[in-house]
Amino acid sequence: MWNKYEVELKMTGLFAASLPRTREEIEKMLENRMPAKLPEDFISLEELADEAAEKVGVEEDEEELKYGWATFARNDAGLYYEGRCVRGHIKDCANQVKGAIHPEVKALKAKVANKVYVMTDIISLMRNGEQVKEFDGTVQRFIQVMTMKGPRSTMKFVDYAEKPEITFQLNVLDDGIITDDILDAIFNYGRVHGMGQERSQGWGRYAYQIRKL
Repeated sequence: MWNKYEVELKMTGLFAASLPRTREEIEKMLENRMPAKLPEDFISLEELADEAAEKVGVEEDEEELKYGWATFARNDAGLYYEGRCVRGHIKDCANQVKGAIHPEVKALKAKVANKVYVMTDIISLMRNGEQVKEFDGTVQRFIQVMTMKGPRSTMKFVDYAEKPEITFQLNVLDDGIITDDILDAIFNYGRVHGMGQERSQGWGRYAYQIRKL
């Protein structure tokens, strides 16, 4: 039923974190994503925020220092990227290359969403054969945001890793729709488009290898 692949992405420069580093921002992010009607057995916002805060290592006594700060998820071994974020990247790239390759395949993004799955949920950031323990630095940027009172200037901080590598398994439904050529086109576009935050700065670009299992 499935064609299985191992995909390796080697970042050619800086790779940016994307998860909020403060509990307040985590709660706002989760609240914005909550459906209007919740199921009876839903997990509370507080529990979800606790789980996300633990994932990024929020420390309550440093909250004021980290407002507007994006960081990486981490576990006992080091930093990692989530499979759902890679899947979002793949769908975004599919939406851009539609018509550029096999134009007879209509609604490519929707087909990719229903036929291509990242099977690795926790993808370790690797470098020189070892999981990256800590981010390599933090960039500070001044940005313009629109508020209810009009445009305002503010600052943001983004943690980054230098040239990490990630490897994950991809399952593709074996129905002849998503071919090897289409997969290659998606990642060929993605290597220039970049993955993660700060793509406008050229971050998140990569070299890639796709190996059929």
